[in-house]
Amino acid sequence: MTLVLVLLLAGCAAGNGAGSATTQEETTANGTEETTVYKEETTTLTGEGHLRRPPVSTLSYGGREVKGMLGSYCWGNTCADSFWPLIPSKKKTLTVPSDSEMVFRYGGQGPPNTVEAGAYALKKLQKTGAMRPDSTLKAHGSGAQRTIPAGLPPGEYVLEVFVREKQGDATYYFRLKVE
Repeated sequence: MTLVLVLLLAGCAAGNGAGSATTQEETTANGTEETTVYKEETTTLTGEGHLRRPPVSTLSYGGREVKGMLGSYCWGNTCADSFWPLIPSKKKTLTVPSDSEMVFRYGGQGPPNTVEAGAYALKKLQKTGAMRPDSTLKAHGSGAQRTIPAGLPPGEYVLEVFVREKQGDATYYFRLKVE
C-alpha cells in the first residue's frame, strides 16, 4: 500500500515538475554487530512549487530534550510519506522512569487540535515492523505543550506522536528507554 502511494505521489510530482525525493540511511555499530536503524524515502508533492514542512517538535524529561524525527505528513498543500518503521538513532534516546511524565512541545505557532501518542516495543518493531502500537498513551493538556505519562514497563520503545492542526497533520518519532 505504501509503495503504491509513494509511486502515485512520485508520478504526480513528476508530471507537475514539483516533486522531490530523498533517501537516507543511518548505520550504527554495537560491538561487532552493525545494524541499520533508520531508513526513509520521502516523496513530496507541492502545488505552489515550494516545500512546506511541519514545525520541529521535541520531547523532554529531567532537563534532557530530544528533537522528533518527522514521519509522514500533509501540511498546507504538501504531502510526504515515509517508509515504515522510522527508528530514531540511539544517540537521540530519551531515558525516563516508568512512572514519569514526559513533555511534548509542539513547535507550531498555535496549539494543535489533536495530539495522540503510541509506543512500539523497539525489539518487536525491528523484528516484525508492527503497524500498531503496543501501548496507547494519553497526551494531557490543551496548549502547545502536552504531558505524556510514560506508563510503560522497562525496555526500549519508539514513541509515535500524531499531531493535527489547521495547517494539516504530522507524525513525530522519538526513541525512549524506560527504566
